[in-house]
Amino acid sequence: MVHSPVHRPRTLVRAIGIVAACVMTASLAACGSSIGPAAEGGDSGALKVGVVVPATGVTSSAGLALQAGVEIAIETINDEGGVNGQPIEYEVEDDRGDPATTTQIANRLASDPDISLMVGTITGDTAQAAASVADAEGLPFATAILGDPSVCSDYAWSFGESIRQMLEPLVPELLEKYGTRVALVGSDYVFPRDYSAAAREIVADAGGEIVAEEYSPMGTTDFESTIGRLAAGEPDVILSMVVGADAIAFTQQAAAFGLLTPEIGFEGAPTDADYYPALTTLVEGREKAVRWTDAFDDPESQAFVEAYRERTGSDAPIPEVAANAYFAMRFIAAAANDAGVTDREGINEAIGSFSYDSPLGDGTHFDGDRNILQANIFTAMIQPGGVYEIVEDHGIIPDTGAPC
Repeated sequence: MVHSPVHRPRTLVRAIGIVAACVMTASLAACGSSIGPAAEGGDSGALKVGVVVPATGVTSSAGLALQAGVEIAIETINDEGGVNGQPIEYEVEDDRGDPATTTQIANRLASDPDISLMVGTITGDTAQAAASVADAEGLPFATAILGDPSVCSDYAWSFGESIRQMLEPLVPELLEKYGTRVALVGSDYVFPRDYSAAAREIVADAGGEIVAEEYSPMGTTDFESTIGRLAAGEPDVILSMVVGADAIAFTQQAAAFGLLTPEIGFEGAPTDADYYPALTTLVEGREKAVRWTDAFDDPESQAFVEAYRERTGSDAPIPEVAANAYFAMRFIAAAANDAGVTDREGINEAIGSFSYDSPLGDGTHFDGDRNILQANIFTAMIQPGGVYEIVEDHGIIPDTGAPC
């Protein structure tokens, strides 16, 4: 059955967590762990959420965007009456992008019987650390990052686009438009290599060939040798999963050394909304597979855009992870309201059996052993000023991931 969000009479709303005390600004000022007073008072029957983000460190920009998405969603849900008539309570923990720290935080949250849901984090290795703890302790864990789930777990729910959902709409078009010779480049950790593995299959199915493949450690600032090896393959298309600040350095240097030109197809992390302010003309005119952009004109999307800009002070394109986090909380709250639950097992079962109408599509739901969200995928054209204009609606790109 398809359910719309549940609207209940407004009750006394107490948004617990970082609201006024740690407002994200355009400078993305970091904040630490925090817990609101109502969350300290024992089991009230309210839905209580542990939010894990890298509020400091090299991925703090994305972490604070995720945090803003979660907080805006919780405030909106609480304004509508909360979950089962009670406001959602939450606390935020800074894992600094460090898997060991993530594990410590996840263990603490899992040992707290009042916590019924964990949301976060950003990098694949920290998400894997959190998911492993969540699976062992029976704590539902929702991610908002792009890419495939890092572990097979009945308790891990992936609200971000999977690798195939990102690649399948665009790779055949790129090969047809630019040529069949494809170069793969990425940061040297699990997610970019998983991205490349899927890309190799999709490129081959589309009649293309991989002519170069390169990886660089996180924190690389000089990509001249990498670019030289990529150029030697004479690619027509570059699929890049170089991430973080490295993505900006790689893209700028690829253009400066003549590898990245308007005649070369280009897709991957550097075309994400996060990077537009630094790359502007280098990505304008490129196409991007997305689940949502701030160009969506439906009332809920525009209300989120307004709230996000007010909270952050930023007029840059809104990062995908912020919207994924926002709609993840909306989905989970609607599922919990529909089932009348706030306990761990109840929340977990509700997420897995729920079908939800939202700007991400009608009847969005989870499928497969890896719990991948089945929602609409769009092609967006990156316009001057950072407008990710929707040019094609692909509907649901079915992907349930490799069986566990």
